[in-house]
Amino acid sequence: MLAYLLKRIVLMVPTLLLVALMVFLLVHFIPGDPAIVMVGGDATPEALEQVRRSLGLDQPQPVQFVTWFGHVVTGDLGRSIGTGIPVFETICERFPTTFVLTTLAMLFSVALAVPSGVLAAKFRNTGKDYLFMLVSLLGVSLPGFWLGLMALLVFSVQLGWFPSSGYVPIWQDPIAGLRYMTLPSITLGFFMAAVVARMTRSSMLEVMRLEYVTHARAKGLTEWSVLLKHALKNAFAPTLTTIGIQYGMLLGGAVVTETVFGLPGLGRFVVTAIYSRDYPAVQGCILFIALVYMFVNLAVDVLYKAFDPRVKY
Repeated sequence: MLAYLLKRIVLMVPTLLLVALMVFLLVHFIPGDPAIVMVGGDATPEALEQVRRSLGLDQPQPVQFVTWFGHVVTGDLGRSIGTGIPVFETICERFPTTFVLTTLAMLFSVALAVPSGVLAAKFRNTGKDYLFMLVSLLGVSLPGFWLGLMALLVFSVQLGWFPSSGYVPIWQDPIAGLRYMTLPSITLGFFMAAVVARMTRSSMLEVMRLEYVTHARAKGLTEWSVLLKHALKNAFAPTLTTIGIQYGMLLGGAVVTETVFGLPGLGRFVVTAIYSRDYPAVQGCILFIALVYMFVNLAVDVLYKAFDPRVKY
């Protein structure tokens, strides 16, 4: 196990280098000049040149990349052009909000999707199965911003069950924090629940055709015992992969939900940084999200053994 973990961590280094290079190139392809954003379009050419020199933008792009990545290796992600605050400090301030949001969304989606997928597989090709799949299709198809706005309109404005705006860190006041996070988590997790439910159903149907499931039924076990103790455990490995992928996507793609509900998360900050041509902030945040995504995938691979003893590291 230890050798496997070390090997995977070592392989993360070239992946991070490739991600850093792609992010750097894509960010610099965005039209616009950070110097103009900082000093305004009416600035003199001399002032613009001075700002570009202070930011290192007057250097060739290969030199800029080597300089930036050299600082990244030492743990320095640079300073935000817009705020002047170190990027790593901003990540430490905003990432906990995104992490709590995506984790609650994942817990909600798994609690909803896995039972739905199991029930859809048990009652396959019946009205219940079609109902589950219809709901999952709606979950995949509905835009996140529309779902968030409808949730605010119904549960906040009309029913008054949850606050419509504001934010309280859950680690400061758990009760108030959960009230502010409930609607965003459900909105974000609904899409993930739809994907996970479809994968659970598909995996369950594949496993239920195998001989050991038939043998378990022949021993006289109840149908629910066969489904939950035998079929689900072996069918959960592909579902676990889907959960890991979706969780990583939610970490980097929660910007719509954060914008609709006014949450001070990392995704919302990245979009603001893109609009302001804040190169260090965009590059540092996306590189950090990629690193978290890789560790999530590593955790999923390690958890495989809990569901399939045949897995060897």
